[in-house]
Amino acid sequence: MRISAIAAAILATAVTATSIEKRSGCTATSYSEIAGTKSCSSIVIQGPFTVPANQMIDLTGLKTGCAVKIVGTITFAKGNLDVNNFLVTIGGTNINVDATKGIFNGNGPLYWDGKGGNGGVNKPRFLRLFKMSGSLTGLTILNGPVMTVSILGCNGLTVSGVTIDNRGPKYALGHNTDGFGISSSNDVTITGAKVYNSDDCLALNSGTNIKFTNNYCWGGHGISIGSIKAGAIVDGVTVSGSTVVNSANAIRIKAYPNATGGKVNNVTYSDITLSSIQNYGVVIEQDYTNAGPTGKPGAAAPITNVNLNNIHGTMAKKGLSVYVLCA
Repeated sequence: MRISAIAAAILATAVTATSIEKRSGCTATSYSEIAGTKSCSSIVIQGPFTVPANQMIDLTGLKTGCAVKIVGTITFAKGNLDVNNFLVTIGGTNINVDATKGIFNGNGPLYWDGKGGNGGVNKPRFLRLFKMSGSLTGLTILNGPVMTVSILGCNGLTVSGVTIDNRGPKYALGHNTDGFGISSSNDVTITGAKVYNSDDCLALNSGTNIKFTNNYCWGGHGISIGSIKAGAIVDGVTVSGSTVVNSANAIRIKAYPNATGGKVNNVTYSDITLSSIQNYGVVIEQDYTNAGPTGKPGAAAPITNVNLNNIHGTMAKKGLSVYVLCA
């Protein structure tokens, strides 16, 4: 009897350990399996598979310290979600995403109509890092419908080695295909990224202690702070060791003339290489609107303590090296 009881206890312990092991490492090989992994401490999302139209991957509320691995190609079928939706959202504390062998394909050319987020067919944003700390490493993102990576409400996040490539068919119609957009975040570093798009490589709308280092930007509107709207504060920015190629602008700070309560302060650009810049090498303006600059700057959002060191390279024939329009 005693031997039987001991054997039963050992068996129960083994079963419990096995079940804990399974829960601690979970793999999803299809869209329908992803929701079941959110309680795991280690998650593998294994492509190839297709996310059905109008469905989104939700990886928020993950366990603290969760390790997420993304492998293979995950394609998102075209749907009719609008710009208020994100095809993928990741969030949590100390979340570390290894996507060095992962690819997201958003089927952007099926949406692109030259209007971006300002009209035309509905277009979802692609990837949102939301209230996340930790890291994202090595993801390749292809053909984002609009606004590729949004970093919102993050504190202590490093994004490294990410490639964003929006050069698919109908590339010229891919309006608002921004690379990285940052809002309401602190202590964020983006490094070693390659961005091929037709809008801002970086759009820093609000945030503090932001670093953008050793990145490559091709074909868009440059490395931008703003557009600064009312109440938006950008303070403590380092942009260094980066290259901007074949773009409308290289370095850009843009604020709405009536952006009361907004400000840009303590910004340093250093060791930036420019090549074939069409409009402006450096442009700082307080007359920006979504419809375009007005030529009438306003001082509602002061721009102070901006430092530019070793900004060098080539402009197109009609381009201007520096343009400043401030109140």
